[in-house]
Amino acid sequence: MPVASAHSVFMDVVEKSDSNIKVKAYYGGGEPMKDAEVNVYAIGENGESLYIEEATTDGNGFYSFSPEEGKDQYRIVASDFGHRAEKEIDISSKSSAQSSSGASSNLPLSASIVAGFGYLAGIAGVGMMISARRMKKKYEEK
Repeated sequence: MPVASAHSVFMDVVEKSDSNIKVKAYYGGGEPMKDAEVNVYAIGENGESLYIEEATTDGNGFYSFSPEEGKDQYRIVASDFGHRAEKEIDISSKSSAQSSSGASSNLPLSASIVAGFGYLAGIAGVGMMISARRMKKKYEEK
């Protein structure tokens, strides 16, 4: 069952090498996911296995770990109060597998809020238009 989220969360790869992987988890408005629980899964030929359990991000939403010898792919999951960000990383490739959860939007948080209210106002307008047409039909029938 998917995790419900009031707003989007993201995870970016900050550093990726054979000796260190560092990610940043943050909310849609840019606020870091402070002290979020982090689980790291090593992905191998036989599927996923839990590599690091119940670690936490720092106060700025960063988390780093040393990769296991012989493992090139990882799935990192950060969760905090029902919000969940995850990222798959392949350290053997130049770029990470772009599978960050949440819908990507380049709008700032305030613009996203205004856009949301605009969307709701549009739905209300359509509802009022339908209601007005029904009322007009009843009035014309009399």
